[in-house]
Amino acid sequence: MKILHTARYFFPHTGGGTIRVYNIAKNLVKLGHEVHLLVHHPSSIEQCNLDFSGTIPLEEEMDGIHIHRLSYFSPNSLYWALSIPLMRRRALQLMREYDIAVVLSDNPPYLIGTASVLAAKKYGIPMVINVHDVWGAGHYSTLQYRIGAALERYCVRHVQNYVTVSPGLQTILADQFHLPEECIGISPNAIDLERFKNAEQKKNKVIDQYPTLELKADAKYIVFVGIMRQWAGVQFLIQAFAKISRRFPDYKLLLVGGGGDKPLFEKMCRDLDISEQVVFTDSMPYEEIPGFIAMAKIACAPFPSSKVTDQKQLMSPLKVLEYMAAGQAVVASRVGGMENYIKENETGILFTPENVPEFAEKLSELIENSALVNRLGENARSFVQDEKYGWLASARTVETVLKRAITENKK
Repeated sequence: MKILHTARYFFPHTGGGTIRVYNIAKNLVKLGHEVHLLVHHPSSIEQCNLDFSGTIPLEEEMDGIHIHRLSYFSPNSLYWALSIPLMRRRALQLMREYDIAVVLSDNPPYLIGTASVLAAKKYGIPMVINVHDVWGAGHYSTLQYRIGAALERYCVRHVQNYVTVSPGLQTILADQFHLPEECIGISPNAIDLERFKNAEQKKNKVIDQYPTLELKADAKYIVFVGIMRQWAGVQFLIQAFAKISRRFPDYKLLLVGGGGDKPLFEKMCRDLDISEQVVFTDSMPYEEIPGFIAMAKIACAPFPSSKVTDQKQLMSPLKVLEYMAAGQAVVASRVGGMENYIKENETGILFTPENVPEFAEKLSELIENSALVNRLGENARSFVQDEKYGWLASARTVETVLKRAITENKK
């Protein structure tokens, strides 16, 4: 198949959306398909946690994926209005040039979906929407939420086939839009185990490569990897660490990732008088994340309570899978779907979302019990060895839905 894969985020931006797009596209190539990935220019996106000073090419190839980026335009209030026609125009050009058979659109945001629907309709090309989470995760304004919800309804009226990351999201889509569940394939977030081999070597590499961070190979770190946003729950981790910092002065908090709320979190640390024990990084290249995770004694996923996380069986937590693949003891909030991965006191520890005292207590328990830390890490690594947690399995589900869309379009 010749696939046009459309998305908002891609490298050099780092984050869960980028990682999913990259791995699904790369594994579709492995399955023998030609993938053309059309994405926004990362510097045009205000929310992009980008720390990159080099030239970003508009056309390049990566792992067999043909990457096409929209031209740069300065982030502004017209972004939502401009991005749809610009992406539609470029998508039409790619459809003509490469004889595209099917479109795979990653959403939300539904700016991408709407542009993809408009382009696909013009040439009668079938389309599949890959839904990462429900629209409106709390970090959008009221106006953005309403526009996004309207675009979401438009897309659903014109697309019959979907892929999503979890059973919970499959149920939400089916119920909210009256879609048959058999039209919604489940392709969970996954891991590439090869990335987490040679952990000590990768840890030493990041120590050497980022001397200004003053990381130490024998230091004790509690680690978070992800975007520095309140909707990722970083504030609760900082507050919990502050509660235990004087009791365990040899521990440090390592926060890996860029994002718009980083100045707020830095101020929190100053106000709580823990700045000397907290290390912030900017956004880091995807290939270096395993080295930072390898620094951890304990790895954290403090997702807060939200419209997204409160749904039963909804989450497919990429960062948790990567922590587990690295053999780390994980402390995660008890949000919907986390129970599929974290079995209490077997593959990790759970706490009530936003409950800072409980979070601090769980961290303390692990710090005081190195045997438990080791056992949880070993169990976690064993748990994710199953092929079903690999990206190739997830890509095969996407492939099945794409083929079904093509077949149905011929009828």
